[in-house]
Amino acid sequence: MARETDFLDLYKILGLNPGCGLAEFKQAYRRRVAVLHPDRRTGDQVSAIAAERLQQLTALYGSAMEFERRHGRLPGAPPARLAQAEASQPPAPHVSISKPPRRRRRLRWWLMVSVALGCIAWLLWDFGFFSGDADFEPATTTSQLAQSVGGVPEQHPPASPSVLALGMDIGAVRAIEGEPTLIGAGHWEYGPSWIRFEDGKVADWYSSPLRPLKTTTAQPAPTHN
Repeated sequence: MARETDFLDLYKILGLNPGCGLAEFKQAYRRRVAVLHPDRRTGDQVSAIAAERLQQLTALYGSAMEFERRHGRLPGAPPARLAQAEASQPPAPHVSISKPPRRRRRLRWWLMVSVALGCIAWLLWDFGFFSGDADFEPATTTSQLAQSVGGVPEQHPPASPSVLALGMDIGAVRAIEGEPTLIGAGHWEYGPSWIRFEDGKVADWYSSPLRPLKTTTAQPAPTHN
């Protein structure tokens, strides 16, 4: 234990760690000897302390070199076989966790959508939306119904006009344009546009671009008697 402790003191004096290289060890020893050499010290007491430390350092260095000659390594260094075995071991493989490629994520997303659509289609089929049941009959048309009873198909009234026309009554105007913003005597206003009536019939109008009426022209074409 005393020799091992001396070697630890030696590394501490040289400012090294056990296991350093031989060349580094010798170089640090030379630098320390140059610092402790009596020729670089002035004063009797300082020279005596430096000489004592130098003598102690030289003795420890000699023991370390003797250890190196016997064992092939410096004190505190790992055996040569162990060092070679550690150096020969391959480095541990680096395992990286990466995200799946974008193409794979996109394929996974499409698979999920396809499965969802398949489930919806199966539910619709199960409820009979796509089934060709025999008891299903198409709706009976008007002509077929009339033929079956031997009558005439029902006549629907013609559709109401969708644009203003001269001679149109008030009810038709209200159905096309809606309620006016202002009602005067024979005069309806729809913002800047207006419609004039005579005897309850449309006699004239003006369709402003700011609030156009449902007409084909801004004003009706003049009539010739």
